[in-house]
Amino acid sequence: MRVWSVMVLMLGTAFVAPAGLAAGTADCIQADRACIRNVLEAAASAGDIVAKIDLARMLLDEPEQGPNWRRAANLLQQAAATGDPWSTSILASLYLQGKGVPEDGNKVRALLIPAAANGSVGALSGLGDLFAKGAGTIAPDLPRAARYYARAGAAGDAHGKYQLALMLLDGRGIPGDVPRAIDLLEELSQGGDPWILIQLADVYASGKAAPMERAVDYFGKAVETGNSAAMVRLAQIYQSGLGTVVPDAAAAARLLERAATLGDVAGRVLLAQSLLGSGGEANAARAVTMLEQAAGEDEVWPATILASLYAQGKVVPLNGPRAVQLLQPFADEDNAAALVGLGDIYAKGAGVIAVDLPRARGLFTRAAEAGDIGAMNRLGFMLLQGQGGDVDVARGLALLQPVLDSGDTWAMLQLADLYAQGSGLPLDAVAAARHYQAAADLGNAAGLSRLGLLHRTGLGDIAPDRALALEFFERAAAAQDATGRIYLALMLLEAGASQDILRAVQLLDEAAGAGDAWAATILADLLIRGDRIDADGPRALALLEPLAAQNNAAALASLGNLYVTGAGTVPTDPAKAAGYFEAAAALGDYGAKSRLGMMLVKGEGTAADPARGLAMLREVAAIGDGWAKIQLGDVLASGEAMPVDAQGALAAYRAAREQGLSAASIKLGYLYMTGRGSVAPDPGRAAAYFTEAADRGESVGRISLALLLLDGKGVTRDVDQAVDLLKLAASTGDAWANGTLGGLYADGRHLPPDYPQALQFSETAQRGGDEGAMLRLGMLLATGPLAKEHRAEGIELVEAAVAAKRPGAIVERARLGTMGLLGSDGARAADGALRAEVDSGDPAALRLLLQLYRSGGPGLKPSLRQAQSMLDAHADLLPPEAVAFETIALRAVPPATAQSLQDIGQSLAGLARSDLSQTVQMLFWGNKNAYVYVLQQGLRDAGFYNGALDGYLTRQTIAAINRVCRQEGVEETCAQGPLTPEVAILLGNYLASRPQPLRS
Repeated sequence: MRVWSVMVLMLGTAFVAPAGLAAGTADCIQADRACIRNVLEAAASAGDIVAKIDLARMLLDEPEQGPNWRRAANLLQQAAATGDPWSTSILASLYLQGKGVPEDGNKVRALLIPAAANGSVGALSGLGDLFAKGAGTIAPDLPRAARYYARAGAAGDAHGKYQLALMLLDGRGIPGDVPRAIDLLEELSQGGDPWILIQLADVYASGKAAPMERAVDYFGKAVETGNSAAMVRLAQIYQSGLGTVVPDAAAAARLLERAATLGDVAGRVLLAQSLLGSGGEANAARAVTMLEQAAGEDEVWPATILASLYAQGKVVPLNGPRAVQLLQPFADEDNAAALVGLGDIYAKGAGVIAVDLPRARGLFTRAAEAGDIGAMNRLGFMLLQGQGGDVDVARGLALLQPVLDSGDTWAMLQLADLYAQGSGLPLDAVAAARHYQAAADLGNAAGLSRLGLLHRTGLGDIAPDRALALEFFERAAAAQDATGRIYLALMLLEAGASQDILRAVQLLDEAAGAGDAWAATILADLLIRGDRIDADGPRALALLEPLAAQNNAAALASLGNLYVTGAGTVPTDPAKAAGYFEAAAALGDYGAKSRLGMMLVKGEGTAADPARGLAMLREVAAIGDGWAKIQLGDVLASGEAMPVDAQGALAAYRAAREQGLSAASIKLGYLYMTGRGSVAPDPGRAAAYFTEAADRGESVGRISLALLLLDGKGVTRDVDQAVDLLKLAASTGDAWANGTLGGLYADGRHLPPDYPQALQFSETAQRGGDEGAMLRLGMLLATGPLAKEHRAEGIELVEAAVAAKRPGAIVERARLGTMGLLGSDGARAADGALRAEVDSGDPAALRLLLQLYRSGGPGLKPSLRQAQSMLDAHADLLPPEAVAFETIALRAVPPATAQSLQDIGQSLAGLARSDLSQTVQMLFWGNKNAYVYVLQQGLRDAGFYNGALDGYLTRQTIAAINRVCRQEGVEETCAQGPLTPEVAILLGNYLASRPQPLRS
């Protein structure tokens, strides 16, 4: 918008040598600023008032504002002291804005009131600006500002008329009066000023005056003046239509081409967006070129659009670093749009730019503090769900309120979903329904579908109401909402009547035939599961493959589901499933990301990539379904992304379990099996959860329960039942089950060694995606009970795994070398191989190398110095609890001293509870004094021992051990003596099972 006041005009208009410039400048070329300035400097020094004013104007236009503006203010003060109205007005503007002088409203008044009294209409407008804005101790006073603008306008001042018109339009400080505002603007427009014409057009386009279509006339007049902004605004009307003006893409394109030719940034950006929407490689290439050129001119809007294209890999190759490079300079200047764009990149990841939720949260925070509504939306939900930092419900809801007030129906639905799921917020069905209804009332039919879902199942204080749910779904379907149509079909299927099933399938089939991917995937899912209709894998393929060929994410994800489970004549194929999930995930499908994330973490059907898998699962957690709750539990329990919150993990897993997810039962089982944070190990509860999952047909549940049965943990030892469970899981093609059976038949600990069975199950596991199955078999054949006949074959399998670059193969071959199975110099060769693996970041290699340096091996002497040096240099490869274990192992090698025992005791507090039993047993075999010292410390913490911590097996120590044995009911085992392996195992397990870790 054009600025009319003389004051702001002087500050905002580039300096050109005006007619009547101080004498002497006529000899300068107009564009020669140095010449003009030299002349003005000389004249100003000689006391020429006009030269001082012109020099001040020139200084105000210099790039280095601080010192130049201060000198300009000084020159203007000298000129104003002579009574010059021009310099007085400019100087008043500087005091109003605090440019070159301190902001001082009283100075503005002192300068302008005398000028106004002398008839200066510019001074009247300036006083209006003062009371409209306020400055220093002068507070804004809008009614007073309006009076000054009215006086200035009545005297013919254009700025006064314009500002009064704006106040009348908005009713700011005075009663609104649109007709009077239009009259003022019409009067100003007679001069043909395009900005006034644009303002008049905006009045009609916004609906403040009728008819809306009149906006086209005013924009058209502004276009005739060559104003590019008017071209852009009129083009936008032709793009979307307005009132009776129908969309006209060709007219819009012509206007944008003209604006772009004139260098208008908005014109270029909108033209580029139009070209991108038109499709075609040529249009896309031209659009990207236009955006690159505009972004290169330090314009944030094209930079944010272009960065989004690079971050998503749309039209241009995926290039996260380029996206960051485009946005970072603007973000450094706290530009809200750039901050939000960068936040989105780090929230979702972009190629080599990894997901970084804390960083995204920080960027959204900066943009939200600047008032950006999109940033408030993103940050609000991150705070509610604890993404990238701590949960802060109060602040999250406060940030979301302006978003809701703005009419963002999707934010309403997302917040309602959190209330409905109890995710980040207390479960509150009534609050969920209220937000769903608000979205529906604003025309978002998804709100009707969500209300249908809420009443279909019932939640909290809302009882199930089938009739009401059907009504909502019928209304949503009538509004062309895909969810409503699909759930209407599903409810008809639930009814079970033949006519209802017929209508449901017809609804889904018709929608699928029309290209509705969701309907196709729902129908395909029914065909895959044989739910209400006959299972038919080939028909499911026929529904999904055409959509998949078009890169439809939902169809690709459903094909992945088909190959996970198989259907009819279509067999399971984990690798194929992973491929489809990969393609769907690349297109943003949350379900596919969840499934692929789990497969990547577990290495099912694809190479294991826990980091990438976990990143995907974190992203999916934001949508709040049952799988998201499981992911939340994983994060809370792992302690990798935040401090361990075992109780929070329990709550998340239990919530997912209540939704019928067997995976949640398995997660609960493992949490209780290993213990974590405040949750002590409880094998009995673990077995109960595994049994629950196994009874539902979950292979992981069967395998996990089988492993407990093998060792008698939490259940009575039953090898036969364990093997039956494993074979049942293996019969479904489960690689883990086959690999486990291969190991059981090879190691001979639970079953008689059986080479054919071991080989068969291991090969099946490897074919099923377990890349390490044959490597593990090789190690067992080389070192276990079958070694006598099959050691050479085992070593060959390990060498083959190394050649195939199987994960962990080099470390396992090194392990054979340390055992003397690869020649007399095996340990020395292992040293070199392990060092290389450590340098590449392999923690398993580091631990084996530390063990090698502690104990030595063929061709290599022990070296505690090397072990300590290696641990110090590479401790970052290990979690803190593993560093604690390795530290204890090192301290236990030499004979015990008071200091070494103290060091061991201090390190105990850093151990993982699951490592404590192993530590006790290690010390039993390696350093009896350290073993006794640890027992003394643990028994002291348990309340059984109050003697000295000295590592000596005193009567008081033996008495404390016996008390534990009586409490645990194992007196017979303990009767063999405190220094037997069996007692060491019992005491280690006892100390590990205690709810509190050992104190240092």
